[in-house]
Amino acid sequence: MNIVDRMIEYIETREGKVLGIMTCVATENLIIIVMELLSWLKLERKRELWIEQGRKTKLKPMQLNMSFPWCLDLVKLLQMNNSLSEIFHIEGNNLMFKSNIDQNYIHEARRKAEEKYNPEMIIN
Repeated sequence: MNIVDRMIEYIETREGKVLGIMTCVATENLIIIVMELLSWLKLERKRELWIEQGRKTKLKPMQLNMSFPWCLDLVKLLQMNNSLSEIFHIEGNNLMFKSNIDQNYIHEARRKAEEKYNPEMIIN
């Protein structure tokens, strides 16, 4: 099962065991982490398409701001054994795929995020 499928299932069920996470990370922060990861993957898919069209752009890591509690929790999660830590790692303040992850898997994760993650727009 691709990491995106697991994250989508987590959003639907709010069960940390879907991601192999049985820890003290606040549910609110885990929801934010998953939504931010999916949003980043979706944006990376757009960048892939733009590159294919010849536009001048490049793929980028997800930048983290350690003043946000969810970023600190993400660092903790990636130091533990779970589905997220198998796929992602942090260098400096940047989250990226681990170097041993196959490019086809990465491409598929981005494609699935684009296809399956479509949160409702909040309009005030």
